Amino acid sequence: MQRGGLGFESPSVHHMFLPTHLVAGLVIGKLTGNYNVALLGSVIMDLDHLLAYYRAGILFKFRKVLIAATGKADIGMPQRNFFHNIFFCLLVLALALAVNFSAGLVFGIAYLCHLVLDSLDDSNYFPFYPNKQINLRGPIRYFSRQEFVFAFILLLIYFII
Repeated sequence: MQRGGLGFESPSVHHMFLPTHLVAGLVIGKLTGNYNVALLGSVIMDLDHLLAYYRAGILFKFRKVLIAATGKADIGMPQRNFFHNIFFCLLVLALALAVNFSAGLVFGIAYLCHLVLDSLDDSNYFPFYPNKQINLRGPIRYFSRQEFVFAFILLLIYFII
């Protein structure tokens, strides 16, 4: 693959759809009463996708980022990297708990929920990245009917609780 070129590899990258993470954050926010921290914790670790886009040379190429983000092309490197590492998550959780225990707890629950959701989709997820010996791939296809049903069920839970 050429760095930043149109020669993307065949699509094998499918990540949990952002609204699914946001709905999970809403559920956690409703349960804890802290929507801001729950929503932040449910999506902030996806910033490492931006790092992957930068390393692939496409960060400021909107069309290529859109193609990569929608799973229509593989940029040739994991988009889930250090922020999706379980040890990084635990480190951030410890720091957040030390700063503000209640907000840190909400943030940590949302962060862990994000990682669980990412392990349910059908793309590569290496929870101990950069170590790639363990790869979690779930049954839910990205942007599929399955995922929309899953997100809808989470939304129903949000309205029921």
